[in-house]
Parts: sequence; C-alpha cells; structure tokens
Amino acid sequence: MILSDIMALDIETGNYSWEIGGWDKTASFEPTVVATWDGSTGNVYCNKALNIDATVKDLHPRTLGEDLQKHIDSGGKILGHNIKGFDLPVLRDALDCWTAGDLLGKSSSVIDTKNLVSKAAVKVGKVNTSLNELVKHTFDGSKLMSSEDAPVAWRNGLFDDVAKYCLSDAQLTYDLYKYGQEHGIIKSRNMESGAVVEIEVEW
Repeated sequence: MILSDIMALDIETGNYSWEIGGWDKTASFEPTVVATWDGSTGNVYCNKALNIDATVKDLHPRTLGEDLQKHIDSGGKILGHNIKGFDLPVLRDALDCWTAGDLLGKSSSVIDTKNLVSKAAVKVGKVNTSLNELVKHTFDGSKLMSSEDAPVAWRNGLFDDVAKYCLSDAQLTYDLYKYGQEHGIIKSRNMESGAVVEIEVEW
C-alpha cells in the first residue's frame, strides 16, 4: 500500500552543530542534500553532479519550496523524523525556503515521527527514539551510514553516498510510518531495561 498523501523529507548538512555553537543556530547550518520520497518516487535536491537512482534537482529555495507547496496544495502532508525540530527550521533559516517556515506554522500539514513516538512511548518507559533504533527493531531496517559520518563524507567528496543516504533515510521514515499505520505498533529499545518493547501508535 502506498500512502499517496504522504511525502517523507530528510536533509543533510555539511557541518556539525558543535562547529556553529549548538543545534539552535539553524541559520548557520549548511544544507547539502534534501531528499523526498512518496512511496514510489524519489527526488534529491543537490547542487553537485550526482549519479543516483532518483530525480535530481537544484537545491534552491524556490525549486524545493514549489514542490513542497504543490504537495500540500493537493491535500498532502510532509513527513519527517525530527522534521519540526531540525529539518524544517534549517531549510527555513539556512536555505531561506519560505515554504519550510510556512509549514512550521501548519501543524496539520506536518507529521513528525520522532515527536509521535516520544508521546506514544510514555506507557512503556523511556525508549530510544532515533530513526536507526526504530527501524532496526520494527522491521529489521538499517541506515546506510551514521548521521555523524555524513558531513565528513561530504567533505571528502562522496556526494553520491551522502545523497543516497539522505534518500534512504526519507524512505525509512516513510516505511516506519507506514508500518505503524498498518500494524498499530512500532518497536524500539527501552533505555533503562535494554529490552525491545512494542509501542502502540495511532497515526
């Protein structure tokens, strides 16, 4: 089943929070890649020449903004893991993407799986809400690289690898949301007991 109204989004940056004074310095991040996935089609926004299995577009605020707005105008929603806390604020402040800022004010148009999992997990104790842990225990998924490695890979010229990783994270977020919709549960590790627990979700 394809969730036709859902478009997952993920971004990568070329620098680290500790290099710019903290996570709240969103205007100082350097977006390198943005990827979207709607269950069948992947778009990658990047200003480097890429050789990947996806539609590649310029990473420009207007190009990205118009695509996001088109999806919203058609009744769709934007999905992401920590999208309200990181992806959209960085796109708004560092890329000057007006649509990202507009989306932050429209809670009904944005689905943040990290926030949803944190709220749903209250019944089972403190769980690891990282995307990697969630997909690993829910459906044996895995990220292509660690988020800590992406800026270094970018600096080393591994542009294809970072773009593939970004798109893969968008796909994993989509699959996690889809799994939760179909099964009513997702899984992660309880950070106190170490046990893998089921988290009931209603999304």
